[in-house]
Amino acid sequence: MNEMVLTRALYRGSLFVVALLALVLLGLQLKWVLLQVFAAAIIAAGMAPMVNALTGPRRSVARQWRPPPALVVLVIWVALGLVLLVISSILLRLMLDQATLLAQRAPEFAAKLNDWHMYAVNRWSVLQQIDPWDELGGTSALAQWLLNATSQVLNLAGLMVALFGGVLNVIFVLFIALYLTVDGRSMRDYLLVFLPVTRRERARRILANISSRLGQWILGQLIVCVIVGIGAGVALALIGVPGASLMALIWAVCVVIPGIGPFLSAAPTILLGFVAGPTTGVIATIFALVWSQLENNVFIPRVMGHVVKLNEMVVLVSVLVGYELLGLAGALFAVPLAAALAVVVDELHHERLLDEQGT
Repeated sequence: MNEMVLTRALYRGSLFVVALLALVLLGLQLKWVLLQVFAAAIIAAGMAPMVNALTGPRRSVARQWRPPPALVVLVIWVALGLVLLVISSILLRLMLDQATLLAQRAPEFAAKLNDWHMYAVNRWSVLQQIDPWDELGGTSALAQWLLNATSQVLNLAGLMVALFGGVLNVIFVLFIALYLTVDGRSMRDYLLVFLPVTRRERARRILANISSRLGQWILGQLIVCVIVGIGAGVALALIGVPGASLMALIWAVCVVIPGIGPFLSAAPTILLGFVAGPTTGVIATIFALVWSQLENNVFIPRVMGHVVKLNEMVVLVSVLVGYELLGLAGALFAVPLAAALAVVVDELHHERLLDEQGT
C-alpha cells in the first residue's frame, strides 16, 4: 500500500515538474506577447477605479441609471486622448521654440567651441601632435563628417519597419486594455470556473489585490514624474539653462524609461547649459549627474516602495533583474510584476498563519 502511494506521489510530482517546465519554456517563447498583455492589464487596472466609480451602484434613488461600461471606457479614452494631445502640442511648441533658439545661437556656440579648442592646443603643446581638428577642417567640416557618419549608420527602411512594428504593438496593447476594462470581470469569472469551488473566492481576492497594486504602480509613476519634472525645472531655471520648462518635461517623461532615461534627459540639459555659457554648462553637468543619481536611487525606490508597498531593496533588485532578463522592457515592468508576486506571497503567508492558529 505504501509503495502504491509513493508511486502515485512520484507520478504526480513528475507530471507537475514537466508541466512547470513546459510553462516556463512557453513563457520564454511568448515573453514579448506576455509583456504586452501585462502592460494592457496595468492600463486596465489604472482605469478601473474611474470606471467602477461611474458604473457602480447608486445610493440615491434619483440616480438609478448607470451608463454601460463600454460607454464610460470610450469617454475616458477620448478624454485621455485629448489631454495627451494638448500636452503633446505644448511640448511640440516648446521644442520648436528651443530648436529655433539653438539654431540662432549655433554659430556662437561653434565659435566658442573653436576658441576652447585653440586655447587647449596652445596651452598644452602635446595636443598639437595628436590634434585631428585641422585634418577635419574645423567646426563646419566636423559637423559635416558627423552628418555623413550618421546617415551611413541609420537605415531608413529598417527605421520605418521598427516604427511600424512599434505602432502595431501600441495598438495591440490599447485594444487589450480596452477589452480588459470593459469585459474583465466576465473573463475573470470564466477563468475561475476551472478552479475548485473552495479556491475561487481566494483567487478572486488575489486578482482584486493585484489589480489594486497595479493601479498604485501607475500612481507611483505619476508621482515620480511630477517630483522629478518640477524639481528639474526649478533647478534649471535657477541655474540659467535656457528652455528650463522643456527640460522639465523631458526629465518627467524620461524618468519612466529605465536605464537610458537619465542619459536622455541629462544630455540635452548639459548641451543647453554650455550654450548659455561655460560656467552654466559646468553647473548644469553637475546638476544632471546628481539629479540622475537621486532619481534612480532615492525617488524611484522610495516612492514606489511606499505607494506599491514594497521594500526599497526589493524595488532596486527587481529592476536590475528585469533589466538583465528582458532589457528595458523587463526593467520597466519589473516593479509591477514584483508587486503582483508580493500579493500572492502575502496571501500564502496569511493562509499559513491561519492554519497554524487553527492547529
